[in-house]
Amino acid sequence: MDARAQLLAEVVRVLRPGGWFVVSTHHPTADWRRLGGSYFTRERVDLPLASGRFAVPAWRMPLQDLLEELTAPGFVLERLVEPRPLPALAAVDAETYERLCTEPAFIALRLRRP
Repeated sequence: MDARAQLLAEVVRVLRPGGWFVVSTHHPTADWRRLGGSYFTRERVDLPLASGRFAVPAWRMPLQDLLEELTAPGFVLERLVEPRPLPALAAVDAETYERLCTEPAFIALRLRRP
């Protein structure tokens, strides 16, 4: 069992019945648009931070794989949100605001232990 599967199994084990586990991560389409190739590619990637000095390890995978990974240990998906930018962002960074209005960057999921 890989580390991610072990982590999720442990969270299910220690969370009380009815408890929530909330995940916020890169939207699968955002990784696909940024990295190119096939949307269905599943791989570990290093995503550089804006400064370029550091990279964050992450997993790239399609939405179906993400949902299967999160529900396999026993979680039930209660809610899926594709956050949109607040209008105030337009005054700070109009280009980013316009981009985030047309393509998702993040996905948030609320999972419940039955």
